[in-house]
Amino acid sequence: MPTDDPAFHERLERFLATQLRADRVRIVTLSRSTEGFSQETFSFDVEVTHGATATTQGYVAKREPVAGLLEPYDLEPEFRVLHALSDHPFPSPPTPWFTRDPAVLDRPFYVMQRLAGEVPILAPSADGSGPFTDGERTTLGPAIVRALADLHAVDWRGAGLEFLGAPGPGRAAATRELARWETRLAQSGLPADPAITAAVLWLRAHIPSCDETTLVHGDYRLGNFLVDRDGTRAALTGVLDWEMVHLGDPLEDLAWCASPLWRAGTEYASALLPPDDLTAAYAAASGRTVDPDRMRFYEVLTLVKMIAIMQTGIRAFNDGRTSDLRMAIFDHQLPFLLLVLAMTLDFFGGGAA
Repeated sequence: MPTDDPAFHERLERFLATQLRADRVRIVTLSRSTEGFSQETFSFDVEVTHGATATTQGYVAKREPVAGLLEPYDLEPEFRVLHALSDHPFPSPPTPWFTRDPAVLDRPFYVMQRLAGEVPILAPSADGSGPFTDGERTTLGPAIVRALADLHAVDWRGAGLEFLGAPGPGRAAATRELARWETRLAQSGLPADPAITAAVLWLRAHIPSCDETTLVHGDYRLGNFLVDRDGTRAALTGVLDWEMVHLGDPLEDLAWCASPLWRAGTEYASALLPPDDLTAAYAAASGRTVDPDRMRFYEVLTLVKMIAIMQTGIRAFNDGRTSDLRMAIFDHQLPFLLLVLAMTLDFFGGGAA
């Protein structure tokens, strides 16, 4: 394991010493996170020495995996977004460094400053009430909504994020996202379930128009919120996991956040707010009208995206490119997700009809 490998420590220390222009950098603690399904994540504390002064700083490194849910990987775009937002008031972790140099940690990686807080587990509590108390939901729910509105207000041109590729007005944003996930479904090589076929046909027939382009996180939901709690109230300290960041329709993020996938056994969007309240609060915070037809499209696309992600993981495990048993478990979770998709299509009027 890299966390026990002295050479891993030494290479990372040399890299950090160069970036920090320090006389010496010593790793004090280093651990690998096991929560994420995508990139390899390492959290570490370092003692940084400049002359006679030593300080301790906390960082998180994200390294490209050998195989994962969102392959093929390229960490540079998300690094560039996080780096551009490092001085922005939006609660993303300041992200100063990225390298492709294999001499450092074998594969590309970037480094973020570690923020305070924890990521609440995407699971119901013992009494079935969800991961948050009523008091925590009262403070955290509105903060999540405000942060999403702030994200969509980012001047992405001024921040130099044109490299993400603006989709253009009209149906371009939705068309591009549907094509992206259709391609991933095909690349998984797994047979197309009738529910997936029906969903794709429905989506093709209901592509919405949007004349506004914003920065889209792509995975804005419970599980990617860094939260600081004091027992009665909760504060949002960071938004994590930017692998799917792109330019597009802001309602894609809203529908993803509100999806039944992230409710942790509760009736609340991301275990925080009733879905209708989330939508109304976002409309008020952003000044946007939340078009129900666009939301409906992205609600269906959310499920198709998650199925494509699961199938990518299943294929990686079946091919022997990863030994992560969590990828194998997707094979047992997929039937439930297909059922949810079929029920969602029926609720919206019968597939592509």
